This record gives sequence, structure tokens and C-alpha cells, in this order.
Amino acid sequence: MPSIIAWTISSSIVFIAFSVWGLLMFYAHRSTLETEARKRFAIASGVYLLGWMVLAFVLGSAGVFQATPSRAFSPVAVGIAVAVLTGMFLLSRSSALNAVIAAIPLPWLAGVQLYRVVGFNFLVLYALGRLPGEFAIPAGAGDVVVGLAAPVVGYLFYKGYRWSCLAVLSWNIAGILDLVVAVATGFLTSPGPFQTLALETPNELITAFPLVLVPLYAVPLSILLHLAALKRLKALLGVASNKGLKCEGQPLRWASHPAAP
Repeated sequence: MPSIIAWTISSSIVFIAFSVWGLLMFYAHRSTLETEARKRFAIASGVYLLGWMVLAFVLGSAGVFQATPSRAFSPVAVGIAVAVLTGMFLLSRSSALNAVIAAIPLPWLAGVQLYRVVGFNFLVLYALGRLPGEFAIPAGAGDVVVGLAAPVVGYLFYKGYRWSCLAVLSWNIAGILDLVVAVATGFLTSPGPFQTLALETPNELITAFPLVLVPLYAVPLSILLHLAALKRLKALLGVASNKGLKCEGQPLRWASHPAAP
């Protein structure tokens, strides 16, 4: 792999981790949390996000997740599942995390995923013959589109257009589907007993360092950000199970707390 791409991937993961942590810290001070609770949240969120990043770097560089034809399961798939399930548990059970998310304007929860344009590196590696097209094209193009759309969707919601709620909802669903496709094609093109695509040019790089950092860190974090954004959208608009999704009449512009139904 070209050194510039390896450096871009590694530095992008560090940037993503600190950007998301910084977003949480900034709005923790604008949340309903008390001072001591904010301090505990700062430590806990830092340990979680940065510790997860360091663990991905250490284990990834040690070749723990490298796919081989003899392995009966994918260590990367296990890593993704553990990260997503842990994050979902925290989203459902942590009152501190939910208090902070409730303080973050939805445009920022969407816009922060501009970092998804890092998927352009997949297309570059495909052009260089280092990644199979079955994986690189849908994963790379999908990430670039979702990443470029993130600040646009955030801005539309900030402006409060009536159809902006549908735009945010559609973007989140599309973003999650893009990640599902990326993980699925990555799994099906990597060396192993379940490989059914790219048989002549196996996808060896996606489980090698530093590219493995993308599925180990960026993918699960992006899924969790989508879930947080959907949860924030529902709370902000007061959507009940028997109501339609409506933007009109809602004070959308950078509101930090759920609007009254």
C-alpha cells in the first residue's frame, strides 16, 4: 500500500476519534449534567473512544484481524459486532450519554460524518489494483456520497425546510445501508471459507493494518452516530408511533432540546 494512503488512513482514524470526543465534550457543558457528572462523562467517554482507538491500532498492527483461508470465522466481524453492541447498550442505558446527545444539535450529529469521504481511498486502491472492485466500488463510492451529503443534510435541517426531516431520515438509512454493504462485500471478498467474490484477487488489505482500522473503528462508530441521530430526530420532533414525520411548526434551528409535541 502506498505510504501516503497508509498515513491518510491512520491519521483519519485519530482525527475521527478526537472529533467525535470533542463534539461530546463541547455539548456536555451545554447539557443538563451537573459538574461532577460532566467530569465523569468526560473521563468515561474518553476512555471508551480513545481506548477503543488505541486497541484497534495495537491489535490491528499485530495482525490479530488478518483474514486467512484457514480461519473459520472473521475476527473483524467479531470486532465490529462487539463495538456496535456495546455502543447500542450505552445508547439505551446511559443517562449521561443521552443527556449529552439531547444537547447536540442534529445538524452536527449528521455533519460530523463528513469524515466518511475517507472512503475515497478505497477507490484509489482499486485504481491501483490493490483492492477488488466488488468491494472497493460500492464501499468507496457509497462512503464518499454519504460523507459529502452529511453537511448538506445538516444544513437543510438547520434551515427548517418541511421536507428536511425526511432528508435526514433518508440520509441516515442510506448511511447505514452503505455500511452494511461495505461490511458484507468486505467479508465476501476476504480470504476465508465464506469468500464468494473476488476469488482471483482476494481482499487481503481490508484486514491488514492500517486499512483494518476502517472496519474496526470508523464503521462501528458511524453506525452508532446514525443511531444517535435517528434517536435525536425522534426526540426533537416528538414522533409517536401513530404520527407521521412532520417538520412544519417545529423550532428546528439549532435547538438543543426536544420540541414539545
